[in-house]
Amino acid sequence: MEMAQPVDWSNVGVRIVQGFYTTIDAVRQLDTQEAALVMKLLGKSCTKMMKDGVGHQFGIAMIETSEKLALTDKLTFEDVLKMLTSIVGKLYFTAKTAEEIELVKQLEDAVKNYHVV
Repeated sequence: MEMAQPVDWSNVGVRIVQGFYTTIDAVRQLDTQEAALVMKLLGKSCTKMMKDGVGHQFGIAMIETSEKLALTDKLTFEDVLKMLTSIVGKLYFTAKTAEEIELVKQLEDAVKNYHVV
């Protein structure tokens, strides 16, 4: 039997949130295909770092969103923020521990910190 390793939430949470900030910044400057790729890469990174829980669910949602995004002709930053807000909102239902809830709050703050100019 494989022993479950304890999750270093401070490390994983910081990496996921930093990746999320980078993704939002990148989306503002990229075309639709490039933005979809950046979101997909963050999603894959999250699913590799976290084999279950809210981090894994976030990764899956980012991958699914990137696939939807890749099919759109035109990307608006506002639309991407709405998608990301929706993802984070759904994660509150997935979070089971205090650490997971804190991670979701940090992701929510990351989205709220972006104001459309």
